[in-house]
Amino acid sequence: MPPPPLPLPLLPRNATQPRHRSNIFDPWNSSSTGHQRAETPSAGTGWRDSRNAKLTVQYGCGKTGGIRMSDRVGRGSENFVEAIGMVVPQSVRRRAEVSVVDMLMKPGIMKGTPPKKEADQRAQERLSGGENLMLERKEADERVPKERVERKRGIFDGLVVYVNGSTHPLISDHKLKQVIVENGGRMSLYLGRRQVTHVILGRPATVGSGAGGGLAGAKMEKEIKKVGGCGIKYVDVQWVLESLKAGKRLQEARFSNLKIAHSRQQSVFGLYTKPNQPSGKR
Repeated sequence: MPPPPLPLPLLPRNATQPRHRSNIFDPWNSSSTGHQRAETPSAGTGWRDSRNAKLTVQYGCGKTGGIRMSDRVGRGSENFVEAIGMVVPQSVRRRAEVSVVDMLMKPGIMKGTPPKKEADQRAQERLSGGENLMLERKEADERVPKERVERKRGIFDGLVVYVNGSTHPLISDHKLKQVIVENGGRMSLYLGRRQVTHVILGRPATVGSGAGGGLAGAKMEKEIKKVGGCGIKYVDVQWVLESLKAGKRLQEARFSNLKIAHSRQQSVFGLYTKPNQPSGKR
C-alpha cells in the first residue's frame, strides 16, 4: 500500500493580496514590435519595409499621424490592379493604353516626355565649359541655404534603433520611438545587423525591479559568436533621455547595461573610469 500523499504547504494569510497596491501597473506596448505577419500573401521583405516606412512617418508627425500612405506591396498599394492581382506602375499603365495605330501615327509616343533631369542634362551639354562651371556654382549657392532651412540636423542623425523589451517606468515605447524619429533617428521593426546601429534594452527582470528587457539566452549566444554584435551598441533607455537633456549625443559606454564578454573580463571603459567615491573632506 503506497504511503499517503504529503499535505500541501499552507500559504500565508495575505499571499493572494498584492504587497504594494500603489505600484500596480498595466504595461502597454504598441504593436510595432515586428511580431506580425502580412495580411496579404507576399514574398520577401516588401511588406515589412512598407510598414516600417509608414510607422516612421507616423512617429515623426506626432499626434496628427501624418498623411495617409498606401502600402508599397499587395492589395493596399495605390497601383494594385484587382483584375490581375498584382501591382502595375503608372508608367506601364500609360504604355498599355497606347494602341498600335497610335504608335504608327505618332512614332515618338512610346518614348514619352523626357524627365526634367534628362532635359536639364541635354540643355547643359549644349553649354561651354565656362558656362557649365558658372551654372554649377549658381545651383550650389541656391541649394545650400534651402537645405539648411528645410532640414535641421538632429541628435540621432544616421542612427537606426531597435527597441528590445519594455522601457517601463521611464518612458513608454511609443513615446520613445516618437522622440527618436523627431530628432533625426530611424526605427527598425527587426534586428537587422546590416542597418541597426543601436539596440535599446529594457531592465532585466530581477526581484522587485525590471520588466524582462534583457536579451534572451539564444540572442546572447549569437552576439558572443559575432564578437560584440558587429558594431551594434546595446544601451539603456536612459542614454536617449540623457542625450535629449544634454542636447547632444552622449557616449554609449556610460549607459551599457549588457555585458557580452566573460564574467571575469573587464571592459576598457571600466579600467579608465574612476568610481564616484565620497570625499573624506568636510
